[in-house]
Amino acid sequence: MPSQSDLIGDHPSAPNQFQRWLLCNDVPVTLDKIHRALSSKIATEDIDLIEWLARQLIKHHHPDYHLDMLKEKYGQLGFPLYAEQNRKLPRADKTKKGNGAEVILIEYICSSLDTELLKAFKLKYNPNVDQAMKGDDSLIVKLFNEEGKDQVKVYFGEAKFRATPSKAVIEEIINSLGKDKKPLSYSFLIAELARDPNTIDFAKRLDKFIIDEIKGNNDLIYTGLLLSNTDTFNKVEEHLSSDNQSFLFISIGIENPENLISKAFEKAEEIILGGQI
Repeated sequence: MPSQSDLIGDHPSAPNQFQRWLLCNDVPVTLDKIHRALSSKIATEDIDLIEWLARQLIKHHHPDYHLDMLKEKYGQLGFPLYAEQNRKLPRADKTKKGNGAEVILIEYICSSLDTELLKAFKLKYNPNVDQAMKGDDSLIVKLFNEEGKDQVKVYFGEAKFRATPSKAVIEEIINSLGKDKKPLSYSFLIAELARDPNTIDFAKRLDKFIIDEIKGNNDLIYTGLLLSNTDTFNKVEEHLSSDNQSFLFISIGIENPENLISKAFEKAEEIILGGQI
């Protein structure tokens, strides 16, 4: 069985925000369980943590064009109306929690891998920002060249937020990332990369790979995340069981997880309206 570090790398090191925020416990691996348990080292109300997460939310929800236009329009008459018309951050409580968990999962995987990665922030494409967007919660690609030949690893993830952890949500994550599951967004990621002259070469290189072949080479890594309260570790240890040997379950158990997500979205709105992007 692979270890947690074999699948996604070590827990991020300083000065990464995840190292400052979360303590890592790589639970001993068994035949049916690979679990990285994270717990908080600082208070949920920490100002720097809230602002960091707020800026990740903005990055994941707003296309670069919108951010550029918001900067350009700031200070002009009618800016609040313009910002509202181009709102990308959800205000529905359930959507904020789900989106927040997705953003944390993607940023955590990227930080752990600490290498050049390709990713599409799907939340930028949501036409109804107050409803959850269908599709893979996270899809991250590592493209590298080894002995003159392109190689690829794909990190496919599912993220959930719950105020209280339960057997049901743990099983939902497990079932979403069963060994027969495959990501639906791989071709979408290639298409988006192909739209940008700066990344079209990456798109062409990725297009040579078929997801079934990637999976067959054990280069499709499954990552599930549950963000919940301080009882999360115990619940996951009690109910986690999977026959997918490429599946890592990441639990984040913190005090007041609802407050963190709520405050981060409030701060993100404040940053945008204050022209601090």
